Order: sequence, then C-alpha cells, then structure tokens
Amino acid sequence: MQADLLPFIDWSYHPRQIIAPEARIITTGDPTDMLFLLEEGEALAPNAARRGQHHPADAAGADDIAYAAGAFLSLLEMLSLNAYRHDVLAREECRVIGINRQEIKAMWDRDNRLAWPLSCSIAATITQRRQTRFLM
Repeated sequence: MQADLLPFIDWSYHPRQIIAPEARIITTGDPTDMLFLLEEGEALAPNAARRGQHHPADAAGADDIAYAAGAFLSLLEMLSLNAYRHDVLAREECRVIGINRQEIKAMWDRDNRLAWPLSCSIAATITQRRQTRFLM
C-alpha cells in the first residue's frame, strides 16, 4: 500500500519539517489527522511495552519498528485510530513531510470508493492484533 501511495501525491506542495536527533516526530496521543512521510533520515517507534521508560532513539529493541527514508510513519495507526498510540523518535536528523488525512482519503476515493474504508478496516484489524500481542 505504501509504494502505491507515493506516486499519486505531489509532495512538492506539502510542508517539510527538520527534526533533530532523538526528538519526537509523533507523540503518543497526537491526533491522527496528519500522515508523515520520512523523506530523509531514520526514525524509531519503541515497543509500547516499554513506554514510559527512557529509550534512546539509537538503541532499537527486538519489537521496535524502525523506519528508513521513504517510509510512512505509523500508517496503520493513522488509518485506524483517532490518536497515535506510539511515539516515533528521530534516530538522526530527519526531514519529514506532513499530509492531511482528508487529502489522502479524497485521493483514494477518486480511484475507488471502497479503497479508504477497506484500508481502514484492514489497518484496524492489524492494530488490534498488535495491541493484544503486547498485552499478553
């Protein structure tokens, strides 16, 4: 899904932000009204089970999610939740592009009216399974 979305967005019109190493790109509880593309750099979403503990962005654990340039940050959470559940930290200086959730929905609706609801449903199922796994 991620590779399919990249060519349909004119990225030149969207705001860019430079994020310092170890700074938060996404903070737990932020609304999911924006999706972020990591244009340059590397980022990390630490495992939710260790949330609240100090976790340097350059020390990835086994259940952490690492992002490289070209990745959408927390795409599943943006599609399925009203607020992000996990922090995303810059491992090094990052350049991030933000795109409004409604703009993505409008693009998908132009191609196929089922694309958005189906994507949100699949993302919700995956997000729920991941949450259940962390609680065990």
